[in-house]
Amino acid sequence: MFRYFCADDNIRNNTVNVTGGDARHLKTILRAGTGDLISVVTESSEYNAEIMEINKEDIICEIVEEISRNNETKINVTLCQGIPKQTKMETIIQQNVELGVKSFIPIITERTVVKLNDKDRERKKLERWRKIAKESSKQSKRNIIPEVEDIVTVKELVERLKNEEAEIIVPYELEDMKILNDILSEPKQNYYVVIGPEGGFDIREIEMFKEIGAHIVTLGKRILRTETAGVVAAAVVMYACNEMV
Repeated sequence: MFRYFCADDNIRNNTVNVTGGDARHLKTILRAGTGDLISVVTESSEYNAEIMEINKEDIICEIVEEISRNNETKINVTLCQGIPKQTKMETIIQQNVELGVKSFIPIITERTVVKLNDKDRERKKLERWRKIAKESSKQSKRNIIPEVEDIVTVKELVERLKNEEAEIIVPYELEDMKILNDILSEPKQNYYVVIGPEGGFDIREIEMFKEIGAHIVTLGKRILRTETAGVVAAAVVMYACNEMV
């Protein structure tokens, strides 16, 4: 069933108007008609709604019933991802949204190959990544659309994380002693998983993370690609916190 995300106050007098790209998708791709049902997801609830009118600019739906279902995790996992080459970031966002990650912070590191000096190019990248997050949320029946935050540098990320009440996890290919399970014996509410780009983190960046109390860990004997490491680390965190059952 098609999922439409909107704010609570978009529902008025038991109706909701589907607009923009969602309306176009319903009309032109799904060929929706009056009488069809869609799922409407707000910040606080989920509803089944029936299509009543299909207009040029919008689709008017009537709320049929409220659904008592929450597919979100009790913990908050944020993936801080070193921007990789080509379209790998899209795959990373897609898979981690499906897993249950609640937000993403793209980061520029010392070894990031992709250069986004052009603000217009950066804006277009962010728009694309946010669209992927929205589409993946619909497909995986999330109750929220995970946020893709603005791009930051490692220094900016460290400055922010040093004041966070959270476990900061940094997988690093040169760490061979401390494993991820070592820090997951007691579930916490908030986790930041920080992944480097192709080539990993520079040692100076690892030292910056150590200074704010981050856990530098190994994910095992085999080297994982940047597009694999985040979803593996997030999945282990989810499992340890009983969010995979």
